[in-house]
Parts: sequence; C-alpha cells; structure tokens
Amino acid sequence: MSSVEHAVVAAAGVGARLGSDRPKCLTLLDDRPLIAHLLDRLADVPDVRVVVGYREAEVMAAVHALRPDCTFVRNVDYRSTTTLESYYLGSQFLTAPCLYLDADIWFEPHSFQRFIEKCAVSPGGLLGVTKAKSCDAVYVTRDRQGRVLGFDRGTPTEEEWANVAWLPPGLICRSSCAVFEVLADHLPLNGATVVAEEVDRPADLERARQAFNAWRASQAG
Repeated sequence: MSSVEHAVVAAAGVGARLGSDRPKCLTLLDDRPLIAHLLDRLADVPDVRVVVGYREAEVMAAVHALRPDCTFVRNVDYRSTTTLESYYLGSQFLTAPCLYLDADIWFEPHSFQRFIEKCAVSPGGLLGVTKAKSCDAVYVTRDRQGRVLGFDRGTPTEEEWANVAWLPPGLICRSSCAVFEVLADHLPLNGATVVAEEVDRPADLERARQAFNAWRASQAG
C-alpha cells in the first residue's frame, strides 16, 4: 500500500513549444501518452485528481480508459494561469498531505518509488530534484542533509526542480506566481533525487525517449 493517499496531476497545458496541437500530456512516449506512464507510477494511490483544460475531452477520455476512478477537475483559465492554479483547484478541501506533479514528465520507476517511500517520513514536505538539463531549469541549492535551501533561474547548479512535491495541506495557495515561488516561502524543505524527464520542447522529447529506452534496456538485462 502506498504511503500517499492523494495526488493532484496538472494536465491542463498546451503543447505549443513541442510544435504539436495535442495536449502535452498526450505526447507519445513508446507509443503511449506521457500521462499513461505517470498513471502507472500512481497505481497504488487511491485518490488521483487530474486537472484538465486544453482539449479537456481528449485528456479525460484517455485517462478514463486507463484509470476510470480518477477524479477530473477543470481549470477553465488554463491559458492565463500557471500550474499553481491547477494544483490549487485539484487540492481544494483536502485536509491531508498531497502529492503534486505535472503530467508532461516521465519518471524513472525505481527512483519515483523511492520518492514515494520517503514521503512517509517527511510530514513537513518533500521536494523532488533531478539532474540539471532542461532549457528552462529552475536550479536548486541543497545543504549536506539534502534539504532544499533555494531556487534560482539565473545561477546554474547541478540540480533542478523536478516538478513533483509532497506537501502538507494549506501550503498550495491561489496566486499568479509559479509553484516554486510559493515553495520558496517555506524553505528549507526536505529534498529527494528523482530521475525525471520533463517534455516541453522537441529536444526534451528526444531526451525522454533515450532515457526511457535506456531504462527499458536495463530491465531486460
């Protein structure tokens, strides 16, 4: 049984930077949409809330075919709001900790499972960090205990924010800023490394495919 009971998945975004008119979460990786891989990671989480916006009917149909018990939440202002709004809408009225993550990311299964296990011993919150590699990285600074001390868009570090967080109730608020800017007000928070590939641009998708194929090859061996 998972130590995580609630998860909010932000799946409202447009895939414009990918050069595609399909929702980002429906971008194919190994002939399956990214959100299908994500739902695999969340198979043991009993309450999964998917926040939809752009071409919501297509996203809802794809998710329902994979996991009929998901709850859908609409972000009607997805074009003018940040991911924070989707997180806020999805977690309204929750009085327990929640896992927040984006639907356009491939997480390597074993590292993601380790992250989930660490949630059980991180009641104050847990932030996912990954090796810095993306064009629009939000760089992370950590101390020797692994706690996240700060975020920075301008000064590169070896790690970046992985867009996955386990947070206590009430921390996610309604605001026009980015998720990491809200989290910055609550630092330090425990951090845990995950192997993650966020897909925003064609180069990101190619890197995600390479990472996925490398992981699959390692399982076959």
